[in-house]
Amino acid sequence: MRPRLPRRRRSRLLLGGVVAAVVIVGSVLVAYLTPLMSVRGTEISGTRTVPGAQVLAAAAVPSGTPLLQVDTGAAARRIAAIPSVESARVQRSYPSTLEITITERVPVAVVTEGDKLHVLDRSGVGYLTYPAASAPPDIKKLPVFHTATPGPADPTTRAALAVVAGLPPSLSKQVVSVTASSPVDIHLELTGNRNVVWGDDSQGAEKARTLSYLLTRDATQFNVSAPAFPTYR
Repeated sequence: MRPRLPRRRRSRLLLGGVVAAVVIVGSVLVAYLTPLMSVRGTEISGTRTVPGAQVLAAAAVPSGTPLLQVDTGAAARRIAAIPSVESARVQRSYPSTLEITITERVPVAVVTEGDKLHVLDRSGVGYLTYPAASAPPDIKKLPVFHTATPGPADPTTRAALAVVAGLPPSLSKQVVSVTASSPVDIHLELTGNRNVVWGDDSQGAEKARTLSYLLTRDATQFNVSAPAFPTYR
């Protein structure tokens, strides 16, 4: 039989537990209701082209808001709605900072529509549109993508743009256009009127190495769909 604690000691332990609970509840209330731990600064990382002011405006978290009252998920969703933002994360950093981490979309190709250029990221999301005549130089250098129904829900689009996004810089800068009729029928047009049968989006590294070697040959037609057995003419 376990010996019982003296009544006075039990009372002290009970009182200590009550005091600790009151302190914890009080600390939470202070943090939630008072400006002692409120937003007094914001740190933004990961931005390259998206202005910080635009990120702050989208976050819509007023300075002085207690950190515990900030709905970080809702703020992240508002920031991610910026067209050039692929994803966003918002975190509290006590005592008074809001940390925002951005992943921007990376332009991979363009789709032409009349005199417009629609910029696609690696997932096929069209997120920027420019007049073809006045598009920035780096946008004009992107390969033109040709397929029946370009978009993020289209398997052909995703496969073809995965190929382009995975090319090493030495090859990607030579790509003029990409044409795909299906996920397993991807073709690249390179500078110098050279054409490449790429096939599907598998074995990208092997195909890129093989093509880099073949491009030293005096030829204009290359097939690396089976990189172990390439052809050229």
